[in-house]
Amino acid sequence: MSNFISFEKEFSDLTKRRGFLPSLIDKDISDSWKRCISSGLDPLENPKRTILTSKELDELREKNEYIRRLVNPELELLYSQIAGTNFMVAYSDSTGSVMDTIYDKTCLKTDVGKIVIPGSIWREEIGGTNGLGQVVTLNKDSIVSGKEHFFESHGKLSCFASPILNHEGKTIGIIDASTDVHSREQHTLALVKLATKSIETKLFLNQFKDELILSFHPRQEYLSTNSVGLLAINGDGFIVGSNSNARIMLHGLLTIKNEKFNNIFITSFSSIANEILQNKITKISDHLGSSVFIIKSQNFKQRIPKETKVKNHACNNCRGSKFKEDRCTLIKSTFLETGNISAVSRRLGVSRTTIYKHLK
Repeated sequence: MSNFISFEKEFSDLTKRRGFLPSLIDKDISDSWKRCISSGLDPLENPKRTILTSKELDELREKNEYIRRLVNPELELLYSQIAGTNFMVAYSDSTGSVMDTIYDKTCLKTDVGKIVIPGSIWREEIGGTNGLGQVVTLNKDSIVSGKEHFFESHGKLSCFASPILNHEGKTIGIIDASTDVHSREQHTLALVKLATKSIETKLFLNQFKDELILSFHPRQEYLSTNSVGLLAINGDGFIVGSNSNARIMLHGLLTIKNEKFNNIFITSFSSIANEILQNKITKISDHLGSSVFIIKSQNFKQRIPKETKVKNHACNNCRGSKFKEDRCTLIKSTFLETGNISAVSRRLGVSRTTIYKHLK
């Protein structure tokens, strides 16, 4: 009981020193403060700085080299978009270990430039309540501004952090923008989120480059933006990958992967495949009644089990045209699925003569 009373007193004293009313503190911040107190951290002390050795940093960078090649251009773009001085942007791995940073010249002389450096570790149990640490713990976007930091020595900092999520919804990296000034918080976080979404899209397209990738959104004009949902579909009509936007828009319908397309949408995959392969925008509805516009994001290679007798390549008449090759392969795979010429004709809206030509 005495330990509990002591804990509550420490938390109460901390809120009073910071000038916050306990009932008005953001829950994520108050929960973080409580975890820090439970871990034995003292807000009045200087945090124990934990820095990776040069060898450890090199090994971490090498381990994440593939992602870093996609991240660094976005980091440079983000830095150019954030107006003002005393700003820096950083990329860390999923544990909050910083690998790359870009600073404003004036920032190097500030607290931000001195402590947010390559090799520094910002997990909550080390750096207290902070933007990177919040993303590590909560796996979501975070703003930690000024006195919301657990350590008083970080009270002049503002941090804006967002996770980079892979196709399984796991955090594989974090983008952070930090400053020693308090301004335009939501604007800055929005820019950080745009950077992470762009990285996620590039990772997804590379991960599923051999599958059919569909872009969808409730508003047609958004199909060319990073706010689209992405679905990777294999040759059997199964969803083998989805990005974070897709999982949000299809909440309650979509699992992480290996979901049948027809279990999500009322319109069957085979009935729209011809239009999709022709890069047409199609409007379909899911089983909860919501409508979205959907279009092919990139080309794909149709996959058919090796034991089947029909080879997984286009006929001689279709070679040389990517669309014709995809359409020819689609007709073959649909025939393998149905085993019936008439069924293929009904599904794809092509004549029996055309089907015979491709199967010959």
